[in-house]
Amino acid sequence: MTHHQEIQLPTTLAEVLDVLTSNPDPNKKRQQSKLSAISRISTYMNRPPSDIPTDIPQLRKLLASLHPAACGVKPNTLSTTKSDLASALRAVGVLQDFEAKSELTPEWDTFLTTVQSTHQVWGLMRFARYCSARSIQPAEVNSDVVQAFQATLDAALLKNEPAKYIQSMIDTWNHVIDKHDLDLPRLDRLSSGRYVARPLTDYPESLQAEIKAYIDRLAQRDLFSEGGPDKPLRETSLRNTEAHLRQMLDALVTSGQRPEKLTSLSVVVTANNLKTAFRTIIDRRGNEDLPTGLSNVAATCIAIARHHLSAPEDVIRALKDIQKKVTATPRGMSNKNAERLAQFNDWENVALLLSLPDTLMARADDNPTRRDSALAAMHAAALTILLSCPMRVKNLANLDLDKHLIPARSGTHTYYSIRIEGIEVKNGEPIEVKLNARSSKILHRYIMQFRPQVSQVGGRALFPRSSDGKPRSPANFGGDLTRRIFRETGLKVHPHLFRHIAAKLYLEERPGDFETVRRLLKHKRLQTTMDFYASLSNQWAHDHYDEVVLSKFRGTSDD
Repeated sequence: MTHHQEIQLPTTLAEVLDVLTSNPDPNKKRQQSKLSAISRISTYMNRPPSDIPTDIPQLRKLLASLHPAACGVKPNTLSTTKSDLASALRAVGVLQDFEAKSELTPEWDTFLTTVQSTHQVWGLMRFARYCSARSIQPAEVNSDVVQAFQATLDAALLKNEPAKYIQSMIDTWNHVIDKHDLDLPRLDRLSSGRYVARPLTDYPESLQAEIKAYIDRLAQRDLFSEGGPDKPLRETSLRNTEAHLRQMLDALVTSGQRPEKLTSLSVVVTANNLKTAFRTIIDRRGNEDLPTGLSNVAATCIAIARHHLSAPEDVIRALKDIQKKVTATPRGMSNKNAERLAQFNDWENVALLLSLPDTLMARADDNPTRRDSALAAMHAAALTILLSCPMRVKNLANLDLDKHLIPARSGTHTYYSIRIEGIEVKNGEPIEVKLNARSSKILHRYIMQFRPQVSQVGGRALFPRSSDGKPRSPANFGGDLTRRIFRETGLKVHPHLFRHIAAKLYLEERPGDFETVRRLLKHKRLQTTMDFYASLSNQWAHDHYDEVVLSKFRGTSDD
């Protein structure tokens, strides 16, 4: 090989091991740390080193999926292992060395002196050194510089996500400029990558007023208005209706129509416009998959045409024909939920989740006066209820001590029942369940000891807001629970997934008993239950086939 030829860098951790072994670090302790890091990461990922790429963005994503609880180690141990892996990759030239030692130019030194706040200086220092090494002064900073900096970070950061670092750096830069009134360019925040439709205020006031009146009628905000639904739509449905209209309007404008011409719903909601809007949305998506949600947009247009515009039947039929063409007919749970449910093919993950309420309550009891302990106890109580009676997050968040919880004494113990009227449940089916002794104990401990610390304001919400004692919003409470579960276990579980988890765990023990699952989840129709969970019996079928047929040909032992 001549000196003009490029040295081939390792492409897998197995190749990194070979290079490190051939050219060991003179410091034996440092050498062992590098080798050990590769071995540990391989174990944590359940992959051989030869199957773990050294491509930094790919490897960073794999490392981000590791969680201390799932790896069976403490957070500091995992963090140290990642740092040692980074050292190993630097030693073989895979991970680029950042210009950490670059001297600052006088202009950057002056700028950072202005910053004053230590954490803001640290937030900008890496960018300042990058620019200084390239003779880029603060006044010359622009989006192109930031983009090039992000590309450099992409090859230099193993543990942290470059986009998050860049976003934080941009926010700090803009804050410093505004606070000190510096004559320097402000930077645009990074795009989220999510397309945002134009606001309704971009359209004529006549259309805005008509849409508002239509949504008010759906919400039955005027008790005596005519032509509305039999019962008011939920807030989520109202927001979705407006979002569907914004999406369609935005697509029409993108296709070339002028906003000022879209003066009324009768002008907007036509079969030709719906086709035009959908073609624009599909083209924007840029792949062969049909964008999700088009059927819902079409359903909104059909409802407007029928109930608001009193359109002729041929118009309704034309809109329905379009809806059929964009409607996928999935049966069962979404791919994303199925993927998250697969976490529980590992029994250790099942144990982590089922024991989490006890873990949280024990931690709360260790320091019962701290607010963190009160929140941990609140989450323990909520998770206990979801495990015992997997309900929708709106019903969970709105549980009321007087209205929904029924305590009963038995000796020195208190047992709880939960009852929710059908009118409060999405599908109209009432919820009624008696909690067992273990679940009642956790719930009672929370109510008696920790709930008063969550909110000192009067109120009867089981999970009150600290500010006013009213029930926590379902979206915020669900998000809190999701983050708590991930932080403690590394599992990605949102409140609604508890329904799928319950079905999975039960059907693994009682294959084919869909009627019990139907009753547990309060489905009205058995077919709904089977559509969602019939696939969960597939593994049982494979295992049964293995036991009944294949085992006869290999004997009674796999040895």
